[in-house]
Amino acid sequence: MLPIETVAVVGATAEGTTCAVLASLAGCVVRVFDASDAALERAFEAVRRQVEVAFASGVITRTERQRILDGLLFTPDLEEALTGADLAVNAAPGAVEEVVAHLAAALRATAAIAAAGDTPAAALASCVPQPGRVLALRLADAQGPVPRLDVLPAPGTSAHVMERARAFAARVNRASRVAVTP
Repeated sequence: MLPIETVAVVGATAEGTTCAVLASLAGCVVRVFDASDAALERAFEAVRRQVEVAFASGVITRTERQRILDGLLFTPDLEEALTGADLAVNAAPGAVEEVVAHLAAALRATAAIAAAGDTPAAALASCVPQPGRVLALRLADAQGPVPRLDVLPAPGTSAHVMERARAFAARVNRASRVAVTP
């Protein structure tokens, strides 16, 4: 089983930004896409702020801080965000079918696609030719000091996709030792 190392977050929403922070603290390369430059700037500042809080509180070292910041990309280019992604998190509001159809076409066949926020995973699964690669990521205790990432299957999610996603969530949850606020 190959671990999830590169995460594309589609939508610089509060949920997308929180996913980006959690994945970056877990050591993943994270690419955040949004068509809005203003949304990307807000997301970048939120992520940078959380990384600085983690560093200032001694949760991460100077080297880890630099690796995290170097591993983040905020881009208005969807193709750039999706390149090489092991997991694409759809946190974009609105046209789920259009976004997910594009994700399914642009990602490698081994990449998982996750619904975040209010989008049901079943809605995503119905939009892709391989519904076995679709799942849902939910932030548990999102109002608490440290949100926890939970993984939920969509109808037909394959066992190996769930295994990879659960390993990713466990890694994220171990690493999320600081307060995360979008």
